[in-house]
Amino acid sequence: MSDIQINKQRKYNWNMVVILTLIPLIGVFGTGIYVYYNGIVWQEPVMMFIYWFLSGMGITMGYHRLFSHKAYKTNSFVEWVLMIFGSTALENTILKWSSDHRLHHTKAETEDDPYSITQGFWHAHIGWIVKNAPDDKTKVRGVKDLQKKSAVKFQNKYYYHIGIIVGFIIPMAIGFIYGRPLGALLWAGFLRLAIVHHATFFINSLCHYVGRRTYDFKSTARDSWIVSWFTFGEGYHNYHHKFQWDYRNGVKWFAYDPSKWIINGLSYFGITYDLKKVKEHVIMQNHFNSIRTQLTEKFNKSTKSCKVFYQSKVDRLHQKADSLFISWDEMELRYNNMVENGKAKNRTLLKELKNERRQYRAQLNKIKRNLNTIMFDIQKNRLRPELSV
Repeated sequence: MSDIQINKQRKYNWNMVVILTLIPLIGVFGTGIYVYYNGIVWQEPVMMFIYWFLSGMGITMGYHRLFSHKAYKTNSFVEWVLMIFGSTALENTILKWSSDHRLHHTKAETEDDPYSITQGFWHAHIGWIVKNAPDDKTKVRGVKDLQKKSAVKFQNKYYYHIGIIVGFIIPMAIGFIYGRPLGALLWAGFLRLAIVHHATFFINSLCHYVGRRTYDFKSTARDSWIVSWFTFGEGYHNYHHKFQWDYRNGVKWFAYDPSKWIINGLSYFGITYDLKKVKEHVIMQNHFNSIRTQLTEKFNKSTKSCKVFYQSKVDRLHQKADSLFISWDEMELRYNNMVENGKAKNRTLLKELKNERRQYRAQLNKIKRNLNTIMFDIQKNRLRPELSV
């Protein structure tokens, strides 16, 4: 047999191919057939949604934001709970998941990125999981900080035991209580797992094709509120790639990100602490940088008359914005110095700080609206003489 034939045979991990094919087939078609012959009882979809939420939060709050990015801290009990919930998602151990994910960020969109989108939608979605790779590409690295945690050490020994017992046997046992163990297994086991898997996979694939590049236009990662609904806030991928250490993915207050809300809510009781958060003016500044990059791209595609008409207006707006950002940053530094010196507890001072932030925000939002208007006009090759900046 030739080396080419051997390499072809070894291209895929066929055990993984079979498993990741059977799970959605059983989950979707198996559940559908069962429902056709046996109907639906309320316990099964309810249990499926509960398990979906818990296993999803184990990945988002646990594997991702706590263990991979250390975006916040918590006690050992919560680490154990999140480890157990995350194990039911059957997305590998915390060490392997975190190792791959940290590498994904440090080597984003290169050949060393485990699920690089540059190798195509299919590879980023699921191909990287079912393909065989050299040992030096798959070994666990860069996670020594996690190896001493009791929950992580326990999971490394009993990962499959936890995932199968909690994710499949317990739902089936609950099903025995109301007389439908198979229905419970299909709904809360296989169907739930298929949804969790492909919702997670879509972050690495679909979120590089659908959505907006609000904070880093040069990145292929995009913010998708649709994916966020299925991943409990993980769809704001452009923001996350720009500020991976922030405990929030959906940074706006209305952005659907239950992981953010739970982490923040638990902090009021001291259960979570040291929540890492990007300052508002830094986020806005990156948003403006993204707009600047987009405008440059639009200008390159526009007519000469459009570029001549708008270039000076755009330059003036950016100069105003840059000046405001410098002033805002200086104001924040002054406030930080007051905090360090114990002078920031004065209510009047805090009120002044909020008012100054509000004023900067209002001025910058006005500039942003003008820039967006100009960008729209450039795209349409339309001149707007009445626009004053």
